[in-house]
Amino acid sequence: MTQESLGARIDRRAASYAALPVFRAIRADRVPVARFPAFFREQAVAARFFQDLIWAATDITTPELGAFAAAHRRVDSGHWKWSEHDLAATGQAALTVDDCFALEFLETRIQMARMLAVFHDASPTARLVALCALETAGTITLGTLFAYVQRHRLDHVLYLGAPHVHIEQHQVEGLRERLGATLDGSDPALLAIVDTLFDALGCMFARGAVHHWPDLVEAA
Repeated sequence: MTQESLGARIDRRAASYAALPVFRAIRADRVPVARFPAFFREQAVAARFFQDLIWAATDITTPELGAFAAAHRRVDSGHWKWSEHDLAATGQAALTVDDCFALEFLETRIQMARMLAVFHDASPTARLVALCALETAGTITLGTLFAYVQRHRLDHVLYLGAPHVHIEQHQVEGLRERLGATLDGSDPALLAIVDTLFDALGCMFARGAVHHWPDLVEAA
């Protein structure tokens, strides 16, 4: 039996991720506009912790990958500021340190910790593979939420708005091009990284959706 390639594993896990009930509910417009911002505070918490993932993924100094990683870090740093803008734009209080470590958001921090641990002593290639998986999932998450924002003309949001989408465009293509033949291989350690990241993201969004929209997600 032929081992699944790394690129194929990313694609398969991405397809399953896109089919999560929460994303189906959003695509079907089962979430009323008035209830849509319910997750913005948790999103802001996740955005702050996600910054660590970006920094860890691009902590590469080798000559062949260092410049690429540094450029990606510059582009992807600071997006959490948009999530804080969105809290204010929807009449919510600013994010606090207590929010970031609130018991209510423990599950989100657990999943973020699972992903961050992937980068402990990781090789440059492993870091870029993890980043590729993260960005692939991100295109689904952001794309699904941005489509909702567009349909309902929620022009006051930034994290889920056009500025973020425009910056994220072509990120995955660039990573896949840089990884090249690595994506054709089937290194078990790299496959495990992809699985860990998609498992963690799936848990975070599935469980978060049940917390914020239990009736709407069940209907999906």
